[in-house]
Amino acid sequence: MSEEQQLQPIIFLLGPPNAGKSYLCKRATAEIHGVQHIVMSDLLRWEKKRPLSPWAQEIKSKLPSGTLVSSDACIFALKYFLSGLHDNPSRKIILDGFPRNLDQACEFEKQMGKAMATIELTCTLETMERRRKERGRADDEPAIAEGRYQGFLDDTVPTIEHLKDVVPKVIRVSSDKDGDEGYELFKTALARALA
Repeated sequence: MSEEQQLQPIIFLLGPPNAGKSYLCKRATAEIHGVQHIVMSDLLRWEKKRPLSPWAQEIKSKLPSGTLVSSDACIFALKYFLSGLHDNPSRKIILDGFPRNLDQACEFEKQMGKAMATIELTCTLETMERRRKERGRADDEPAIAEGRYQGFLDDTVPTIEHLKDVVPKVIRVSSDKDGDEGYELFKTALARALA
């Protein structure tokens, strides 16, 4: 892996569905200069719309059901996105929802190096269920949400354990609290990740 391959310092943000990842990141990036929040599923949605994308068909078939997209497709979409950020190479990226499994983590390490930190959000099943009902998105239908949560337990939890041996900092923080109280806990964890 050469220095050019990882264009920006990256912080992985992992947690179960409806842990509040996007909400917390939107607040943080509005307040903290030089940090950008990127959601892996958004990168994949952009990639499937890109003309002549070699991964469009795979992404179209897997993303709506919550099935994991291949590591190669994820890394390709991430590299493509990062290649457009040459204007600010010191910008730090919070990469939300990646890596979701060991293969993705290992492929990232192989092709892009090590992330600077991982933030792991935790919350209770009650909190996740309440937020799922409040959001009311199509991918929050009970059967899909249960599958996403089981995928988190089966694939992402072991990945977080792996990252503890690879990434310089793995910071665990509860996201059960809503509003300012929950945000302050996240902001403290993010400050540790950025330090």
